Amino acid sequence: MKKSFTFLKVICVAILLSIMGISEGLAQGLRTSYFMDNVPARLKMNPALQPARGYFNIPAIGAIGLSASSNKLSIDDFIDIIENENDFLNSDKFISRLDNKNTMNIDLTVDIISFGFYSGKGFWTVNLGARSIISASIPKKMFEFARYANIDPDSFEELNTQYDIRDMELHADIFTEIGLGYSRPVTKDLTIGGRVKVLVGLGNLDAKIDQIYANVNTSDISSYQSWKVKTKGRLETSMKGLEFGYSSDGGYIDDIDFDSPGVSGYGFGIDLGASYNFLGCINVSAAILDLGFISWSKSSTTIATTDSEHDYGDFVNIDPEHPENYEAGDVFDFDLIQFQTEEKTKSRSTSLRSTLNLGAEYTLLNNKLGFGLLSSTQFTQPKAYSELTLSANYRPRNWFGATLSYSFLHSDFETLGIGLKLGPVFIGSDYLMTKSAGDANRVNAYLGVSVPLGKKRLDYRR
Repeated sequence: MKKSFTFLKVICVAILLSIMGISEGLAQGLRTSYFMDNVPARLKMNPALQPARGYFNIPAIGAIGLSASSNKLSIDDFIDIIENENDFLNSDKFISRLDNKNTMNIDLTVDIISFGFYSGKGFWTVNLGARSIISASIPKKMFEFARYANIDPDSFEELNTQYDIRDMELHADIFTEIGLGYSRPVTKDLTIGGRVKVLVGLGNLDAKIDQIYANVNTSDISSYQSWKVKTKGRLETSMKGLEFGYSSDGGYIDDIDFDSPGVSGYGFGIDLGASYNFLGCINVSAAILDLGFISWSKSSTTIATTDSEHDYGDFVNIDPEHPENYEAGDVFDFDLIQFQTEEKTKSRSTSLRSTLNLGAEYTLLNNKLGFGLLSSTQFTQPKAYSELTLSANYRPRNWFGATLSYSFLHSDFETLGIGLKLGPVFIGSDYLMTKSAGDANRVNAYLGVSVPLGKKRLDYRR
């Protein structure tokens, strides 16, 4: 029986790990909340920011959310790919809207326990949480090959007899963190802050397929079921409980299974931030997040490579009378890639994927109204993700605040952001959809519930 295509199945495993290790998630910083006073979510984006009073996030419901984005693929497309359905491959509309490189990003975080409190002029934060970052890049030619690799060549004009698929990538990091943060004013106008984090690695995967060159065998061109294939790539995993199956003849990986998660490595990270006030009404701030690394153990690490030439075909799961009724996994499977593990493995280290936030806000009406601009760049692989968000912020009371935002780079005039604080409850989204959720190529949502601690500080530094 054919195994599912390598990247599709590995993506499923990565997402499963995220769900198992995190349960609920929130993106690393809801941009709409950056200028909302007394919302704990904003402290994730800059450790120098201070609220008017301390807080305690309610476990399980204190910070819940999800963020997913793609340059071209919609939410429905992503679900179809993961479920390995064939309808999306047979859609001309789907194929036509693809880019040469199609990226997907998921960022999940949860604080199992988190709270903050004042001690003198300084503000302390403590958190125990988990995080997962998943990103992938899939070339358009991969989808075209999956669609046309096993059809009657007379069904389409100018059907390709060769495909040169390059630069396909998948990256995943799953880890827990114990964080301790501190911020303090150093002058009348300047506040600095930082957060140190001890990291416990649950899993890492870095896969890159440099090339899949497939050329149809001319002796069997009538059936389109036999190909000459050249592959080159590298797979590095450090994940306790991840197991590979091997072919009986060639010794290459032909299956992947997941048993039980566990600790696979340890690391360290820091966040740094600063905030400065001009003229009492202009606040500028900057932060760099997730500077650090995780060292993965030798016992949890597997390294595999491919640099081979072989025949490939004979799609046994496909009904010859209805060749259009096949799944992507019938074409793209482990037999196509033929990864072979290296006999000697070693420990390895990976860097965290940092985020740079730059913000500025003009306030009036005694800080009850503000207009802010936030630039945020997340240095994910294989491509950095940037956004520029403009917001109008209304905060008449400590228990009530509302923000309306627009993200210039990825909203395409189809979405708005909204944040609402009502007592202990905060809800928000950077991309409130004005069209069907399934058609959107980026979405996030946030729900938080926190209890205030201590008295309000009249001298707190925004």
